[in-house]
Amino acid sequence: MDKKERAEMMNEINVLKELDHPNIVKIFEYLEDKANYYIVTEICKGGELFDEVIKRKHLTEKEAATIT
Repeated sequence: MDKKERAEMMNEINVLKELDHPNIVKIFEYLEDKANYYIVTEICKGGELFDEVIKRKHLTEKEAATIT
């Protein structure tokens, strides 16, 4: 990442750390080392929306919003 991309990522992380909303994943902590970035989030159960799309073959926007 260049400096601008890293700054944008850090801004996003800092915003999400401050938010507390049932429809937005909560970020608890952010760590990094020389090779990786680590973001600790709440557990999100229920699977992937993509898997549901494959199973149903088609989802409307309203159905996708209800699922997520």
